[in-house]
Amino acid sequence: MSEIVAGILKPSQNWMTEQVVRALGQSYGAEGSWEEGLGVVETFLVEEVGVRPSDLYARDGSGLSFYNLVTPRAIVSILTSMHNSQSGDAFRAAMPAPGEEGSTLESRLEGLEGRVRAKTGTISNVNSLSGYIVRGTGEEVAFSILSNGSGMPASRVRSAIDEIVRALAR
Repeated sequence: MSEIVAGILKPSQNWMTEQVVRALGQSYGAEGSWEEGLGVVETFLVEEVGVRPSDLYARDGSGLSFYNLVTPRAIVSILTSMHNSQSGDAFRAAMPAPGEEGSTLESRLEGLEGRVRAKTGTISNVNSLSGYIVRGTGEEVAFSILSNGSGMPASRVRSAIDEIVRALAR
């Protein structure tokens, strides 16, 4: 599973994410539909991770639907849960790192190599970055920065997100 997760997170492979959701529906449901898979994911996140039901509304597995809703609090809860799990190290290693060739952070957050592992999220009018950062004190923290409908060019929003991450790194 760690190889599949790495194949999804580093290059941001949305099709693979949809297939994982469908496989979850097949394994834990009756017919392997996306709806069943999303139900499995939502139940796990609420009952096992502790995400508030009002902080999450999923309509697809990849995050490409405009109907998906998630709060930064929910994402930080998920990241914290993963950090504390047996798979925490593998999950963190599967996330893109600044300067990592072929990743979504290949040309972002220069100077924070070795200190940030994070997943980007980008669709029309939406830009996000969520993951882990090692602060100047050595403390590792989970973070989630979401921007939706800012009306600004995506490059400007990404730059602002990166500046927030740099401030967190201090």
